[in-house]
Amino acid sequence: MPGVQITDLYQLKSLSQPFVNNGTVFFVQSMLDEKENTYRADIYSIDAQQTVRPYTNSGLNLQPVVSQDFLYFRYKENEGAFQLMKMPVDGGVAEALTVEDSVDQLVLSADKTKIFFKSVHTDDTKKEPLGIRHLTEVQNKADGIGWLPTNKTYSLKVYNVRNGETKTFWTRKQDFNLQDVSSDNGKVLYLAAEHPEWDDKFDDTMAVYCYDQKADKHQRLTRAMPEAVFSDAHFSPDGKQAALIGTDFKHYSASVNQLYRYDFTNAELKNVTENADLNVGYEHSIGSDLIQNRSNRSIYWLSNEAFLFIAYDHGHSQLYYYDGQKKQLLSDEARDIVDFVPVDDQTVVFVNSTPEKPSELKEWQLSSKKEQTLYNPNKAYENTHQYAKVTSFHYPSTDQEVEVQGWFTRAQGDSEAAPLILYVHGGPHAAYGDTFFHEFQALAAEGYHVAYVNPRGSTSYGEDFATAVMGHYGECDYDDVMAGLDYVLEHFDGIDQKHLFIAGGSYGGFMSAWVVGHNNRFQAAVIQRPAIDWIGLYGNSDIGVTFVSAEMGADLYKDAGAAQYYWEKSPLAYADKVQTPTRIQHGVLDRRCPASQSEALFTAIKRTGTDCDYIRYPQSFHGLSRNGAPALRVRRINDIVDWFKRY
Repeated sequence: MPGVQITDLYQLKSLSQPFVNNGTVFFVQSMLDEKENTYRADIYSIDAQQTVRPYTNSGLNLQPVVSQDFLYFRYKENEGAFQLMKMPVDGGVAEALTVEDSVDQLVLSADKTKIFFKSVHTDDTKKEPLGIRHLTEVQNKADGIGWLPTNKTYSLKVYNVRNGETKTFWTRKQDFNLQDVSSDNGKVLYLAAEHPEWDDKFDDTMAVYCYDQKADKHQRLTRAMPEAVFSDAHFSPDGKQAALIGTDFKHYSASVNQLYRYDFTNAELKNVTENADLNVGYEHSIGSDLIQNRSNRSIYWLSNEAFLFIAYDHGHSQLYYYDGQKKQLLSDEARDIVDFVPVDDQTVVFVNSTPEKPSELKEWQLSSKKEQTLYNPNKAYENTHQYAKVTSFHYPSTDQEVEVQGWFTRAQGDSEAAPLILYVHGGPHAAYGDTFFHEFQALAAEGYHVAYVNPRGSTSYGEDFATAVMGHYGECDYDDVMAGLDYVLEHFDGIDQKHLFIAGGSYGGFMSAWVVGHNNRFQAAVIQRPAIDWIGLYGNSDIGVTFVSAEMGADLYKDAGAAQYYWEKSPLAYADKVQTPTRIQHGVLDRRCPASQSEALFTAIKRTGTDCDYIRYPQSFHGLSRNGAPALRVRRINDIVDWFKRY
């Protein structure tokens, strides 16, 4: 059977957002639409008899919830706004309950009588004529969005399922992230930035607020941690506590996420994990290019004391039970729990992904630890295709300070010795792991081994491991990457050691450029959306000032010698030494690592006489390889294969 083809990106499906109602599991099935060159997400259900039923067949349909025999969800058609929809559970035509303004988030009340949601209104009358944009705030753009909007307002609303009425609680200019509603429907938890008034500096904070409807007051629950970034907040059933996930952000994005419990009685915020090696929640999830529309909900209360939560450790998911006093590890398999929801205090439904299995809906018993597969959206595909074998491995760092983890995807085909691609992830505070990666499977089907590793700087190995690269780019991380290559060449057979390649994007682009500027071990390189000039990135990236200052360990304008240090740590400084044939790829709308980074690298390498070209992808942000236009994602992988085949 053939392996995963590049164009099979259009065939593979992923699951997310499970919701359970009276024994029936509703979920979202996502895929890429080749004809429309866009993304689709449809709602399905599976009942106790394993009967699978589709509810939608076009556009994006997300966040399914059920109340009084009706299915409610958010629907977006093409480039339109999301609307709140209502459809009979036993089938029928969907009805739009909202118009014009976009419905961004839904929370179903515990008694299932109300649907709380965030509504976003765009005031087109406030646009400047002639397309002029007048910037007054230093934090003015974001990757995936472009220029931050100045003509939007954000409202908290509630739809009453019983009488069909909609009520607005507040409308304001500052954005917020709706999280949860208390069981009596009287209070709302949401996340919002601490300092919306700042215009001369970046605000990375994300605080937890509680809105009391009766008193019409907003209370900041995380006042004791003013610099923190929180990502989850959920009420206990009795509303007397809240479980929160967040980080003190002392080490920027290398800071691990911890689990906190807030007591409303005494206004006490307490860290209940206190483990610098455990990354709680989905904010530092492992990288995948297939998973779409994860709910990112990491906590579910089972009682007034106990709840379940997700964490990441050493490149895979863990499921924990917290009883009010201590945590208990329930699941530690080599996999990614993409999304989950408890059915009751003994049963969990979750979406499972592994390096050799894209996506499955499973049911798991907490006591017996028995699990069964409820639904595999790729079953028919797997009857005619074979996934490449993926092996996890560990090796000691060159300085013997840490153990580094990697994965080896074996090339498919009849060749006795296949070329090897060494892939480096972005971040650097991100991670590869035990989850499905279409690109690596497709490269294996093209006849390439793929090795990918988590050098120091990666998440899920503890805060010391993640922070080791900060202020030391191109040092221990470079050694870890090259030691990974050496380990693979020594311990895996069937590798054509005369044909070694390197590739990576973002921080992986930095490392790929750094490697070819410091050695000639590779026959060719593909450098994608790289960070190659820290001085340029400081001023031009959407997160430039805070990110670059944190990662370099010095501020460009405030610390003596910073400019020289920035240049010494920039791959562009060594581009005149590059002898490795290099292809550069970049999305023209990238706000994280602007395309000017690649343009400078291309110019520098071309002047050496080394074979080099540069491909610019239109209408593409930094996340092109994960959420860009489907046709461009396919083209991008074909461009990688084309370059490596030349050498």
